[in-house]
Amino acid sequence: MNTKSILIVGAGSVGSLIGASLVKANLTVTFVGRSQSNYTKKIKQAGITLSYPWGEKYRILPNNPQVRFVDTEEEQKEIFDIIIVAVKSNNLAAVAPYIRDHSHKNSLIFHAQNGIPYWWFAGNNYLACLDANLVRQIKSRNYLNAIDPGGKILKLLGDRTLVGCVVKAPCGKTKQGLIEVKKPPKMLVGLVNAQQYCFQKPTIHYLCSLLSNHGLTTSYTEKIRTEVCQKLAINLATNVLAALTGCAIAELTANPHVNNLIATILAEIKQVFVTYGIERSNLPSEEKVYDYITEPGSQKHLPSLAQDFACRQLGEINLITAPVEMAEIAGINTPIMASLAKLLQFAQTYALNTPNSKFNILTFEHHSGYCLLNNAVYQSHVLDRYKISELVAHLIQINIAARNLNCQPSVA
Repeated sequence: MNTKSILIVGAGSVGSLIGASLVKANLTVTFVGRSQSNYTKKIKQAGITLSYPWGEKYRILPNNPQVRFVDTEEEQKEIFDIIIVAVKSNNLAAVAPYIRDHSHKNSLIFHAQNGIPYWWFAGNNYLACLDANLVRQIKSRNYLNAIDPGGKILKLLGDRTLVGCVVKAPCGKTKQGLIEVKKPPKMLVGLVNAQQYCFQKPTIHYLCSLLSNHGLTTSYTEKIRTEVCQKLAINLATNVLAALTGCAIAELTANPHVNNLIATILAEIKQVFVTYGIERSNLPSEEKVYDYITEPGSQKHLPSLAQDFACRQLGEINLITAPVEMAEIAGINTPIMASLAKLLQFAQTYALNTPNSKFNILTFEHHSGYCLLNNAVYQSHVLDRYKISELVAHLIQINIAARNLNCQPSVA
């Protein structure tokens, strides 16, 4: 397989991080961004600049002969053997036709999105390990509406060679467009269908080696779903709560009541993952989650979902709505996650419709342990009395967990 020409769909923080390592390795890389986007116009003119935690600054210049910056509306007939998909999962449906048009059946499609991926139920080798009743449920609808409404993405890309990616790289984009990588980045990759491994093994391991040698430590795993679940547990423990409260990770974990809530979230999500075939021993303990989120480079970081809300952009709220949907399919009661999902859906609506106010809808009172709606939310035109009643009901569930009262997941 030819690795000299690679397409990166999405030139934001993660796409730029992966692309920079490939450019450093002397590969030809095409970055494609959204058409009519000011950011895409800017990188076409000035390129991309990254700063790494070890002090390095690296520029990908538009006049570099190995690099092309294009947008999705530019006519491009090239078919790529390797495509890195680094758009947010909520934008994937919009670019799926573009990915199909620029790939063939043996193209390696690397998906670097957060949360449960659209390909989760692909591959009979995975389904074989699940309970027969659950498999019957899944086969009647092998997609999650929270990620892939109507299964349209899976229909477009399901016949490609799909590779899951778990990127562990807290990073963000400054107002000046600089992409700051907060701690040494890592990435795990794994084939969705393990039966394709023998055929694709040389290319995948070659790419892992190139990336590792040029600033992005990358390794192959045969348990990509397990790795997705481990990363998602961390995201649910921080990303969702940061988006609701506007707090960085250090502020969240300094509050004992928030920590009670995090413990309950982890208990609920583990029940879901175990039901879907992930071994409990492979899931991160509460201690391991805290080890990761309290590492240098994470503490002052505002996670990506909160960054999106702060910028008044659609965020990856399927981080929590997808596992809640999985719980509903399997008959698992997850009251805290379900309440957080409803609050997050409203929080996104609020952030998008109130540009002159703070984006967060909740405040945690440090001493009492109560989680409250901000006063500005009550005064917003986005909230009517019926919505207030609904949100208060969900807040009661959150406060039960935050104040360490009895709230454990169970099978309905």
